[in-house]
Amino acid sequence: MRTLIVVLAAAVAIGASGCGATRSATIQTRAFPTLTWATATFVSTDHGKDADSAVTAQVLRSNAELGAEIRSVGTKFDDNSSSGPLAFSLTGPFMTNDVDDGQIRLRLTPDGDDDWTFDLHLAMRFSDGTARNFMWRGIRLDHTSPERRLTLGPARS
Repeated sequence: MRTLIVVLAAAVAIGASGCGATRSATIQTRAFPTLTWATATFVSTDHGKDADSAVTAQVLRSNAELGAEIRSVGTKFDDNSSSGPLAFSLTGPFMTNDVDDGQIRLRLTPDGDDDWTFDLHLAMRFSDGTARNFMWRGIRLDHTSPERRLTLGPARS
């Protein structure tokens, strides 16, 4: 009788742990495609970026979570020229449903009083094969205003 009780208790414990494991192993998959590739092209106008100045571009979700980033240091972006496309490093989740409320944060770390005026072209590709393209004109960064945040949604082309 004692053996029967131990066997029944073990069977109930194994069955209960199996049910719990089955429930906790059910993972909801994301319904939206994720960012798999992104590039930025900077088209300098009358004031290019000096080689000693650094630029960082970050793709942000609406909650400011970082999705992708580019850093360029030691490269001169000539006046009236195109630089890029530069590939982003993917650092976190960014999905198609993040596009309308997402932002790109641009930050210049100027060497001295460098100023830079440019147009920005951003291209994104997602896991379902779709692509999104964005464009902003007349952006200016300098030692007095080294950072700008641009909203993705209205810049879609």
